[in-house]
Amino acid sequence: MIDERTAGALESTARLENIRDLVFPLIKGKRLLDIGSIGHDYEWRKKIGTFYFAEFHTIAAVVRGIDILEDHVERARKDGYQVVVGDAETFLEENHYDVIFAGELIEHLSNPGHFLRCAYRNLTATGVLVLTTPNAFSLSRLAKCFAALTNEPPVNPEHTCYFTPRTLRQLVTRENFVVQQLYYVDYDYGQWPWPFWKTAFLKINSFLSAALPKLSQSFVVVLAKSAPSLN
Repeated sequence: MIDERTAGALESTARLENIRDLVFPLIKGKRLLDIGSIGHDYEWRKKIGTFYFAEFHTIAAVVRGIDILEDHVERARKDGYQVVVGDAETFLEENHYDVIFAGELIEHLSNPGHFLRCAYRNLTATGVLVLTTPNAFSLSRLAKCFAALTNEPPVNPEHTCYFTPRTLRQLVTRENFVVQQLYYVDYDYGQWPWPFWKTAFLKINSFLSAALPKLSQSFVVVLAKSAPSLN
């Protein structure tokens, strides 16, 4: 049986202009764990303005990050950020967190269920896990598949899977989470002088996704711990 909150969330067509609009209010004055905080390339994300971890420090009461990219973690630590080398599928701490954020991470993992179990154990009883993941049926992916006559959309070669809201709901429910909120959002490309063709494509994509949110590039879920069973 699907929880009423989950059922409502899965029918949502709510759209965010930027992931910050959701995350910043959630973490204000809270304890935050950012999993995958480096985001592929520390220097590049700082340069274009999408290193959210730096912004989290100005909002949350406590901020800690983990990532598997040792060299990038070391450079971030030298700049004063509280980031450690850690694996999302095994990382556990004694001190629990009010919010765990994992942006564009779960689709990279070998064992996403292990990650969810660790997140569950790292959260307070009333804490929330915020996940973003690529939308398997976004407008841009469908267009590229059609143009190339392929069923292999262009993806990061490190991805192991795609999720839809319903398949993700099935997975998180098995790990004792419930979907509280679901939003659609396009990627944040930061502040960078992209080539004209890419800028034009992104504007067209944004316009169409605003009209049809479920075709946006990514989706976001806010997960809470399931209420204990009374049986």
